[in-house]
Amino acid sequence: MTAARGQLVARPLWFARVFAAFVRRELSALGGYRTAFFIRLFGFALAVGSLLFLSRFVGAAVNPHLAAYRGNYLGFAVIGLLATEFQQVGVSVLAQRIRMAQVMGTLEAEVATPAPPWMVLGAPPVYEFGIAALRSAGYLLGAKLLLGLELPRVSWTSLLLGLPLILAAFSGLGLLAAATTMLVRRMNPVSLVIGSLSVFLSGVMYPVTVLPPWLRQVGTLLPLTHALAVLRGALLVGAPPTALRSPLLALLIFSGVLAPVGVGLFAYALRRARSDGSLSHY
Repeated sequence: MTAARGQLVARPLWFARVFAAFVRRELSALGGYRTAFFIRLFGFALAVGSLLFLSRFVGAAVNPHLAAYRGNYLGFAVIGLLATEFQQVGVSVLAQRIRMAQVMGTLEAEVATPAPPWMVLGAPPVYEFGIAALRSAGYLLGAKLLLGLELPRVSWTSLLLGLPLILAAFSGLGLLAAATTMLVRRMNPVSLVIGSLSVFLSGVMYPVTVLPPWLRQVGTLLPLTHALAVLRGALLVGAPPTALRSPLLALLIFSGVLAPVGVGLFAYALRRARSDGSLSHY
């Protein structure tokens, strides 16, 4: 019993050490890519500026499709872009890292370290999620201060309930993509397909109410659809959890299915790659 408790305490500490080492490496590498950082920031600023003028155009007349969001198209679109970026991080980061390690021939060495493989491979997604969260908060604050983005009432309770479910659902998709990449040793198109379908059906740039009913039903099969409903409801209209019951329940189902299935398939892919010696093959 004492040994089991010791392991439970040691694992988070081990992961913290691995994560800290990964962050130090990323911050060291970031110093050599300052230009890329500013170019990305400038590109996002241009995109948000374009949304500002588009929101003025859309808001020039009463739009019934935006009535649920009080006609705040700028906030609607900005949250759509940020949520899409979050999904992209969850779906693609781990798969891209594994594929890069396969191509460079370093994957076998990485999983052979004293730290368990889930710690070594799990540090990058945690880091990227953290950076995406900080970046999103900065973008929202900048849009509020510089572009007049209106966030009159924020339901922190809805956010605290919804964000873990959103992260779990996106991470489950990412684990499925990473497992497929490890099994077939190719960069699979899962993230591209999910991203394209989500932009089209989840209401990233336009409300789903403009879609035909049958396409709206297809869109409910995508986690981003419900994630956007929760984020926009919480940030734009201050909707309490009771008003967001349906999307929260959908996210609970997605996270409850995708996360364990993703973990199981990824563990199977790693075990199979070790047994057939394909970790060092690409």
